[in-house]
Amino acid sequence: MGAASPVTKQAPSGRCSMLLVLAAVTLGLLFVISNRFTTLTDVIAPLTGHLMGLGLAASLALLLPRRRLQVLTAGMMLTVGLHGWLGLARCCGAPPAGQSAPIQARPTKVAGHPSLQTLTVLALNTWHGHADTPRLERYLAAVPADVVVLSEFGPDKRPLLANLAAAYPFQVDCADWACSLALLSRLPLEASGVGRIAFDQPAFVWARLGGSVTIIGTHLYRPSRDPWLHERQVTALAQFIGRIDSSVILAGDLNTSPWSSAFRKLRAGTGLSPVARLMPTWPAWPLALPQVALDHIFVSPDLAVAAAGTGAAVGSDHLPVWAQLERRPAALDRRRSLRSRFAASRPHLGGELLADLGSEQVGPRNLRR
Repeated sequence: MGAASPVTKQAPSGRCSMLLVLAAVTLGLLFVISNRFTTLTDVIAPLTGHLMGLGLAASLALLLPRRRLQVLTAGMMLTVGLHGWLGLARCCGAPPAGQSAPIQARPTKVAGHPSLQTLTVLALNTWHGHADTPRLERYLAAVPADVVVLSEFGPDKRPLLANLAAAYPFQVDCADWACSLALLSRLPLEASGVGRIAFDQPAFVWARLGGSVTIIGTHLYRPSRDPWLHERQVTALAQFIGRIDSSVILAGDLNTSPWSSAFRKLRAGTGLSPVARLMPTWPAWPLALPQVALDHIFVSPDLAVAAAGTGAAVGSDHLPVWAQLERRPAALDRRRSLRSRFAASRPHLGGELLADLGSEQVGPRNLRR
């Protein structure tokens, strides 16, 4: 009887611990799912999948009192492993070179529509802490992407632009610490520029390719540092993109996950769709075991996703993301009709906006027309 006493005392304590874990997880999930306090819940939203896994493990641990700690530990390890698998399942190669072509290629005729077009886009947060720039340069020079969007691309990486000029002769960048973005293209650019939507709003690089496709690359502020600034930036970016009357590709480190209200706001406010729903990209250093989907490529409804995936770890704390896109001819007229109705309720900028963007720096005056 005396020997059983410590076990008897410890059992209620372990059960209370599991109940506390389960209560905390449930509360967090309720905040995320209920869409309340969205600004603050976006801080924990990237961990929604982890909270689910932890909640299931805690529930199972309550049913197995003799193995509570082991069950909880195994559940956490399985959750981390599952997220890592989701990030690496479509990793770590490059887009198939044979399927990528200049945007005006593939002359497949469709009645009443122009030729099918294909485009391969890659986005990578190159990380300010990245020290192995030769490795980064080798990767970018070899990857068969038509357009590359780079974030956290500061002055220390600017020499890479000249080194990559042979592979990507068309470039636009703001490689200073305040902006740290670059857009590299193998294809000619009809127009391009850099800018900032407004004070404390996202900086961006942009380019217009043949076929009336506008690519915008940006890097949004991390919600864990300032959730209110992150929310303002998402709102401003959604309004900004909603005023562009052409096919749009948005790429970069958006610091938002598919579980977050910011992600839903981007989709609803722009009409764009992600090329992949859940494809974790961070962290990829020192071990490539991505857990959170922070890097995204969003596309207009008239662009179809032929393939998408993550690239190999290249020394950054983020994995690259890439997508092969094709024009969706049957949806082109339907999309234009929808966008025209959408634009009718706000100032229609169209080509006027893009003309302003070409002036290197963009201010709020361009959004008030």
